[in-house]
Amino acid sequence: MASNSKDGPPLGDNILLLPSSQATTPSMTTASSFQDENSLNSSSFNPLHAQNHLTPHSNNNNNITSSPSVQPLATEQQPVNSFSPLRSASSISSRSSTSSSSIGRSGGRQGPFSSTAADTLTAATTQPIAVASSSVSATAHAGEGVISGRGRPAKDSPYSANREHGSKASQLLHTYILTPFQSLQLYLSTSTRDREASASTYHPAVRKLPPWLLPHYRGRKPVIRSTVLRPLCRLLLLAVILAVLIVSTLFYSFREGQPELSDYGALTEFNWTPINPRSYLSPMNASFGENYDVLLDGHSHSTYSDGRMSPETLLKWHIANGYNAVVVSDHNNISGGLAALEIAESEEYAGKITVIPAMELTTCRLHMNLIGINETIDFAIKKWPTDDELRQTIARTHELGGLAIINHIPWSNTTEYGYELPRMQNHPSRELLVDMGIDGFEIANGGTLDTISLKFIQDHNLLLITGADVHYPDSNAFSWTILNTNGNRTIDNIMAQLKARRTSFLFDPTGTQPLAYPPENPRYYKSAPPTLLGQYFQMFWIDQTGMYSFSPTGGFCHQEYVTIRWKLIGYFIAWVLVGFLLFEAARLVVVGCCWGPFLRRRRYLRKKKWLEEEEGLVVAGSGSDGDGERRTNVDAGRHELEEQQQRV
Repeated sequence: MASNSKDGPPLGDNILLLPSSQATTPSMTTASSFQDENSLNSSSFNPLHAQNHLTPHSNNNNNITSSPSVQPLATEQQPVNSFSPLRSASSISSRSSTSSSSIGRSGGRQGPFSSTAADTLTAATTQPIAVASSSVSATAHAGEGVISGRGRPAKDSPYSANREHGSKASQLLHTYILTPFQSLQLYLSTSTRDREASASTYHPAVRKLPPWLLPHYRGRKPVIRSTVLRPLCRLLLLAVILAVLIVSTLFYSFREGQPELSDYGALTEFNWTPINPRSYLSPMNASFGENYDVLLDGHSHSTYSDGRMSPETLLKWHIANGYNAVVVSDHNNISGGLAALEIAESEEYAGKITVIPAMELTTCRLHMNLIGINETIDFAIKKWPTDDELRQTIARTHELGGLAIINHIPWSNTTEYGYELPRMQNHPSRELLVDMGIDGFEIANGGTLDTISLKFIQDHNLLLITGADVHYPDSNAFSWTILNTNGNRTIDNIMAQLKARRTSFLFDPTGTQPLAYPPENPRYYKSAPPTLLGQYFQMFWIDQTGMYSFSPTGGFCHQEYVTIRWKLIGYFIAWVLVGFLLFEAARLVVVGCCWGPFLRRRRYLRKKKWLEEEEGLVVAGSGSDGDGERRTNVDAGRHELEEQQQRV
């Protein structure tokens, strides 16, 4: 058993305490029992003799030298020779050569291991020596397993680059996982005491951080405010901004008169040689022959309803596509037809094209062309006209010398999107329409050929007519109604041939090839961002309305219902949160890692410069009246800088 010293506690494992003046952080190191030069061959070991050589103290150069001034403190008494090789976690003998070489490189400086101590370590390699587990010391050490105050790792440190043990995976674990975690732990430390208590366990790179690199929180509330409350406030602000944006853009997108992307009004010319359909098409009725001089379009629209061409541009489009007669039939009014008639009778268009005024009665039951009239017939201009109102309309058309033609039955009976109903609900049958007094059917509308109506016409000796139903200038021409006026292409002669039902048609299912495309509207781009945003937000629900009625009261022909797209809303919120997290990550990099340290460094350097200037004034004006107050300010500022330096 080791004997007790009268000047200190019992001797045991010889745990050496370093004075606080030797380290930047409180630390403790242990030393294994050492043998004296005179007892190298002895089987027993005397710790009292070894302590006279290896008890450290600090000199002015922060080096540890041998001195008996500090007594070793033993935590428990045990036999000196009771060392077990199994307890030897870090044998000094395995590093004796390194210690000797380190002493040789010290340039003759008196370090913690003198030549005598080095010989002692060399001789000690023949014995298993137990080393007590120790904390990492911040004292400068030449060759043993401690970490210097400058952040240099010892060879036994878990952060040593020269580790003899451990796989590459463990090194990567320390470098890329443990070190960042310790950096975060240091960042979240709430007091200088907490930092000092755990600083010695941090990676050297963490302990070498400058004092201005990380923010200094005084308590947990600032940490919570910075890492939780402020991001939540920014998220709440983002939600408010999005709510205002959604509401405002929705109102903006529903406004009247918003410009279209294409500027149809700027397209007024069709610069190609007029199409000659008779050069490559033959009449559908072979018996009709090639003796015809009128190529008529029986259905068209201008800007007086939902068309995009003015009456004059509409005439130019027809001339360019091989027509020399046209029925201008805007929805529920005769104004477009009369305006086109006036232009066609001008000197510029004399002999080029003949215009027959008309109107398309547009209801939720049917679309019917009233051709060759000069006034608007409004008996049935409503959503759901009755059979009697339709009869009155047809009768009034005949009184005005016109013809009643039923338009595009295939289109009218097509199922409306989102409904199990046709576009035109309660559409009268062909037989009922004949009983009402209609004169014929439109058997070709655009590129659609109605063979059922064609057969019905042939069986009932009714008028056959075709229509381009053109609305836009970049449309094709598919069909031409042909008839013969013997060179006298007037309105009366054309109407006479129609009433006599002496017509046939040319049909091209591919349509004419030359097309004119309108330029983009510069006014559209001014309002496009809020308009498109509003249209995007309209995707959050489905407002199913069905077919527009074109009635004076407005509205739609089908029952309206609204369906909320909750899944789309959920994905939108999810993407907003993803974007917010990316923003916070970028903000952390820019503000937390770049801008914040820059500002703290600038403040730190300004404070340091101010302190140096104030210290100079204190020295220069020692004994003056304001010296005491200035010295107090300097001491306070110096204490603040020292606190910042102690943080890492």
